[in-house]
Amino acid sequence: MTRNVLFAQSGGPTAVINASCYGIIKEAKKSGGKIYAARYGVEGLMKENLIEMTDIDDMTLEVLRYSPSSAFGSCRHKLKEDEFETVFKIFDKYNIGYFFYIGGNDSMTTANKLSKYALKVGYDIKAVGIPKTIDNDLPITDFCPGYGSAAKYVAASVKEMALDSDVYDKGIITIVEIMGRDSGFLTAASALAKDKVIDSPHLIYLPEVPFDENEFLKDVERAYSKKKKVFITASEGLKNKDGQYAYLRESSADAFNNMQMGGIGKYLEHLVKTNVEKRVKAVELSILQRSAAHIASRVDNDVAVMVGSDGVKYAMDGMTDIMVSIVRTEGGFKTSPVPLGDIAGKIKTFPLEWIDKDNRWVTREAIDYMLPLVQGEARVPYEKGLPKYVRFI
Repeated sequence: MTRNVLFAQSGGPTAVINASCYGIIKEAKKSGGKIYAARYGVEGLMKENLIEMTDIDDMTLEVLRYSPSSAFGSCRHKLKEDEFETVFKIFDKYNIGYFFYIGGNDSMTTANKLSKYALKVGYDIKAVGIPKTIDNDLPITDFCPGYGSAAKYVAASVKEMALDSDVYDKGIITIVEIMGRDSGFLTAASALAKDKVIDSPHLIYLPEVPFDENEFLKDVERAYSKKKKVFITASEGLKNKDGQYAYLRESSADAFNNMQMGGIGKYLEHLVKTNVEKRVKAVELSILQRSAAHIASRVDNDVAVMVGSDGVKYAMDGMTDIMVSIVRTEGGFKTSPVPLGDIAGKIKTFPLEWIDKDNRWVTREAIDYMLPLVQGEARVPYEKGLPKYVRFI
């Protein structure tokens, strides 16, 4: 009997997570079995909230490839031991022989646990992790689908904001808060904005380097005295030497003793206004950097399709308890299966050797790593002048 395929999405959305679903569906159609998607990740799976995608038409499938966010919904649920029985009863009911979980660190842990439980109870299922995260913090893979598009959005946005901040003949300091609690890959991508026209950003702060208020103010004062227009990018996860989030310092209050609430951007704005220059703009990119499919990287989209498709191939070849890793080659990228046990619970940070601590910048090696990931433009379909997307929740 032909076994069926089930996939689900988990964690934060990206501009290309649905491209991996496209790859899974396209390849799974060759197997002859049914193809199911779980709405809202494993939470929906436990509620038997499934949708069959076997007969999805080619036009809708093509739109799915270029649709941002999680078209089938997501969750941040860590499976408990007593929930595995429920999951496997549903696997059995729908004759699921292949399970693909698209996500980041927690999703790889979930897929790993499902594989171990299947072995324990003797259930024949091939569980494969499909990587995605804009944080780019999964180990043993060149990059994570979603990062290239988010990096492209960050760099392009910094270019445009820099042009905006330069229009007046007055001094100004712009601070942009970028996602990345533990890893600075996304903030580092702001360096790609700098070219012959754009001189920004001038200072880059990553969570891999302990944040010090005094050093920060010296950096800003030095840059401001030279340029009068300073552009700063900072990771949301900046921590001090004690490992505490920098913006949680209780001493940051205004003249009326009101606590300065908010993230790192607002905290840095307060520091600069108090000590350097009153004209400060703080911008938080927030969720905008996650699902900007209109400026998605073609390379990112193509590789997202590839990891989905190759994941199905590996599973059909009998592999299980693996993540589809991305390998950089001279001509582009290819995939390789790696054990989920080597991925689960681990985080990759921005390499320290790629950080220029003296100049608050990144090295040439970092630029050479990031630049290929933002190449090309995804062919997003348009309707009535706006992007056309699909979703199934």
